[in-house]
Amino acid sequence: MHNLPRQAGLTLVELLVTMAVLVILAAFGIPSFQSHLKDNRRITEINELVSAMNLARSEATKGNGKVALCASADGAACGGGTFDAGWIVFVNSDGDEPPVADGSETVLRSHSGLTSPGSSLRAYGAIGAGVNFLASGRPSAFGDITYCDDRGAGHARSVVLSLVGVIKASGVHSDGSALSCP
Repeated sequence: MHNLPRQAGLTLVELLVTMAVLVILAAFGIPSFQSHLKDNRRITEINELVSAMNLARSEATKGNGKVALCASADGAACGGGTFDAGWIVFVNSDGDEPPVADGSETVLRSHSGLTSPGSSLRAYGAIGAGVNFLASGRPSAFGDITYCDDRGAGHARSVVLSLVGVIKASGVHSDGSALSCP
């Protein structure tokens, strides 16, 4: 008699049970993972904005001049109160208020617009038209810029700029009111 090799493998029932377990795990894991990705996008955008404000403040104190931050769609000129399209930090050599990036002024950093669908960056308070940082480190305006995504105000965060130049991420507007999303 010939010994036939024994076949190894899964039965149909074992395969179906394994697939059912994987589907159940994916049903719980995917929404949590998507929320984690949105949280990371929010953190990244907030950190980029805080970094831009800190750069403007430090360059103003180093150079004894005005350095400005404003919303910018093209990375060269200021425009609008919404930071969705991006922003720039530039040396405001003529000191205009609100800041306007003229052709002769040096752009230190530009940030392109938001890439996440359903997200927004909106300025509240006097900071909406842009802000100059003075050689003392104090800003010419104060307020906050709020990041929202499609999850609503419960997941929103703001970057608050105080009148003395303190920059911080917060869960409320600069006046202490609850965050709202458009």
